[in-house]
Amino acid sequence: MEIKSMTEDMNQKKMELTNCDECASKNLTAMPEKGETWCDDCGLVHKDQKILANDNGGALFGEGAHYHSVRQDADQNRNMGGTGPKMRYGSKGVNNPSKYRLLEKIDRSTVRNPHPFANRVKRNIEQLYGRHALHILEYIVEMSCKPLTSEQELIRKKQSKSLAKRLGMPKQSICRKVKGIKGSSEEQNAVIIAAAIVELAGDLGIMPKFDRRSTMDKADITPKQISNARIRILQHWKARLTMEWAAMPPRKDANDRREDSITQAMEHVFEMLGGHLGPEDYEKVLYETETRLALLKEGTGQALTINIEARMVVCVTAYASLNYFGLQSGAADLLAGVFGLTSSGIRSRYDALVKKSDAGTFHDAGAFDVSIACYDPGSDKHAQNALIAKVRLGNVCGRRSSLP
Repeated sequence: MEIKSMTEDMNQKKMELTNCDECASKNLTAMPEKGETWCDDCGLVHKDQKILANDNGGALFGEGAHYHSVRQDADQNRNMGGTGPKMRYGSKGVNNPSKYRLLEKIDRSTVRNPHPFANRVKRNIEQLYGRHALHILEYIVEMSCKPLTSEQELIRKKQSKSLAKRLGMPKQSICRKVKGIKGSSEEQNAVIIAAAIVELAGDLGIMPKFDRRSTMDKADITPKQISNARIRILQHWKARLTMEWAAMPPRKDANDRREDSITQAMEHVFEMLGGHLGPEDYEKVLYETETRLALLKEGTGQALTINIEARMVVCVTAYASLNYFGLQSGAADLLAGVFGLTSSGIRSRYDALVKKSDAGTFHDAGAFDVSIACYDPGSDKHAQNALIAKVRLGNVCGRRSSLP
């Protein structure tokens, strides 16, 4: 019994993970209930390789004993047919070298995704803010949710304590905060980081700003959670810039930012209207709204409504178009729901602009005149100023235009 106990102890020591496979750190946290070990420095999650002595009722010692161990994981059949743990070309048992090379390639390609959390954040950005936003922000997501390379990690450890801390992966820091700062689940943490990245990009002028209220309501997260994550990601980004491991994407100028803001707001509004209007009414409202925005010169730095937030401009312009077609009933509530605004706020802003236009204190070029149609199918008057070309409108709508 004593010999058996000693053998089990030796096997147990072999099973224990002492260094991170990615950065060689010894700062590890065991999570036995999940069968995982986390690296506190780079964030890599190691799956525990449980090696159990499977003797099928036999004994470790004595007649009929055997000493090979059986792996109880996905790799248990990986080396079958070979003469050693790593069967290589030229070794005994490899009859077809070319076939083996192919199998070896397939074996390496079937490794599970080591960074599923990063993909979860990307999925949330696409679902909450659109594919265009994900395309712009994918680099920041990977920077925030993936560990440094082995070489970078070795360099990080040689830096000052402050810089080394800021170079640590933001995801680990954010997800291990106290309750109320971190999310209540991994999915909620992913939404917090997604919202923080979008907000940071808006502040830096990389993309238009989004209203955080809609995201907070949907995911039940707080401004404090988003702000904490935003600060941590920005600190990490600045630290990477210091080490010349990252570059700051070029900022868009005022015209580009305004065009992006208006375009994205239009796409969100059109998506909502597509679920509430019939095809014919939908296309009429869509083109009418686009034309009224073009009359305001929206999407440029010279817009007549440049001092009004882009999403509000799109809402009141769409409200004017719906009003013209007699479809304004309940419209303010639907528009408000898209951006987390209030229906009374949209109506009061619309009424104020109409009154200023009637009084001659605001020149709207007829954009808020609901007595006439602004869009003329037979004219190309607004074609050059249109924010979204007809072809692109067809893509947004998911259908070809039936208008002439």
